[in-house]
Amino acid sequence: MTRDIRGSKPETSNSLRNVLAAMLTGGVVAGMYYSYQPVSADDLPPVEDRISRLDDKVLQTPSAPSLTDAVPDPQDRMKAEDKTPKLNADQLALREMIDILNVGVGRLEQIDNYSFVFDRQERIDGELRENQQIQVKLRHAPFSVYMQWLTGDRGRELLYTENQNENRMLVKLGGLKGRFIPTLKLDPNGDQAKSESRHPVTQAGLVNLAREIIKNRRNDLTAPVTPRCVIEPGHSFNERPCTRVFLEYASTEQSPVYRKTITLIDDELSLPVYVRNYTWPNENMVDVEQETLIECYAFSEIQIERQLADATWERENPDYRFR
Repeated sequence: MTRDIRGSKPETSNSLRNVLAAMLTGGVVAGMYYSYQPVSADDLPPVEDRISRLDDKVLQTPSAPSLTDAVPDPQDRMKAEDKTPKLNADQLALREMIDILNVGVGRLEQIDNYSFVFDRQERIDGELRENQQIQVKLRHAPFSVYMQWLTGDRGRELLYTENQNENRMLVKLGGLKGRFIPTLKLDPNGDQAKSESRHPVTQAGLVNLAREIIKNRRNDLTAPVTPRCVIEPGHSFNERPCTRVFLEYASTEQSPVYRKTITLIDDELSLPVYVRNYTWPNENMVDVEQETLIECYAFSEIQIERQLADATWERENPDYRFR
């Protein structure tokens, strides 16, 4: 998901950057589809509808533990020399999830660029931030991301293009602030960026998210104790059929940060379109489910069929305000 602009770039002092960065840094995805016409917030359903309108079973913990071992093939039983350990139900579910996501990654990698609307809510420094809704355009090579905020600091823009602008992301504020404060150039992995996002812009997009999930599930398969994993087809998100994957760890020894995760995988795209992650509770918590929520991501309005213009990734684009 030009006209040339000449002139000197505005200078900003270090002090100005330090004061403003925490407040102004563009949030980025974890996270992670043409002509440039960003979706207006007025054209989209309310945020609570787009994220919370899930079937009732999505957020529920499966009641039946997955303890049944997989039934071996009869011919395998006859081979006494075959000492290969059989996978249990949790391991089979992990393998199935990996296989599904690999299909989706392989397909989307064939697409040069795409756009989507990204909803995110994250807990940073112990505080659960307000949900943000962002229009995102992404190119695979060279890796490039353009974002425009539809809620919160509406109109804020972020542009990152690999190997350009000193590998910094350009951030232009929305509202009145953006009319007076020059464009900021920020390190995607710096403290300023981390103050507003759990994941850098370099990890944005569906492919990066799916790859991260695949890596984590492969680690789960080789762990001494397999987490509980349940796959349930027949769910939906944004009126699209999805498969729900529920994953839960038994202890912090298994997973120091994450206690459980709920993922909805779009059946057609074979990619994660909704992810909800929880950390571990402490004795002072009253509403454990709400107070242990650390990140929630949703992808909608995914567009993969049209080609984005090259100007999408240029700071000189006249539709942008990076001046």
